[in-house]
Amino acid sequence: MSAERIGELFRSLQPADLRILLGAELGMASREYVPISRIVRYANLLEEEVGKRLPDLVDKRFLTSGSMQAYCGYRLTFLGYDCLALNALVKRGTVEALGGVVGVGKESDVYDAKDRKGARIALKFHRLGRISFRQTRRTRKYVADRAHTSWIYQARMAATREFAAMKRARRFGVPVPKPIGHNRHLVAMSMFEGEELSRIGSLPRPATTLRRILLKLRLLFCEAQLVHGDLSEYNILMTDSGKFVFIDWPQSVAANDPNASELLTRDVSNTAKFFARRYNVFVPVQNALDYVRAEKKGLGRIQTGKPRA
Repeated sequence: MSAERIGELFRSLQPADLRILLGAELGMASREYVPISRIVRYANLLEEEVGKRLPDLVDKRFLTSGSMQAYCGYRLTFLGYDCLALNALVKRGTVEALGGVVGVGKESDVYDAKDRKGARIALKFHRLGRISFRQTRRTRKYVADRAHTSWIYQARMAATREFAAMKRARRFGVPVPKPIGHNRHLVAMSMFEGEELSRIGSLPRPATTLRRILLKLRLLFCEAQLVHGDLSEYNILMTDSGKFVFIDWPQSVAANDPNASELLTRDVSNTAKFFARRYNVFVPVQNALDYVRAEKKGLGRIQTGKPRA
């Protein structure tokens, strides 16, 4: 959905509508579809008013309805959840205006936006569960053991983990977009003008760039005590001047997590293999891993070959 349409629908919401959406959100903590009686209770509105407003909220796709065995109920859509999160950040003064779509993926949508001072920021709406609900329930540690796990919970936890990881990584000098705020499944961060490393055909000094990336991974692991967990050429953004940031942090784990070693090995291996494949810059994965873990003081010599045509 376009940013213009989201903005239009958001502005159409009345305070009572937002309370009804909040009531549906609270009810979804324990069930997929929330009966009207619970929405009335959580929203603290008269049943007559809730009943009058529900059809319009369904028609505008803030809510969807469904029949369970014993009742008809309602649940939030991503649009409804988006508007609850946006409303919270607008009230805080974090967001003033919503711009165009920057990127759309399986697990998130990113929009251009502005804060109250007119500065550009990025708004990332996590969509975990939109396509891969069952898969993420199996693979994400923070949802696997819950008896009832809605897509709302998955998306909110992904945003919470990403925001916390970015704050910690930035504190220790790891290059990430500046985290500005978050609410529910929405993370607001500084806008970074750059391209995915995967889209950059040539680098002036690829061996130096690889060293710099591995140095920051060393800072991340040894100082920030974190592992990115999903690092590849697709979530390293780089400018023409050679600056770069790491993005997409919801799968990050603490350095002492039981899966940290496996994830760190994968992050380092993905990085080393990409530079070998794209730029003919070669470093043994084990050497790079030992360096990132601070088991070696230096990375050693990086071999370079003739650039591919």
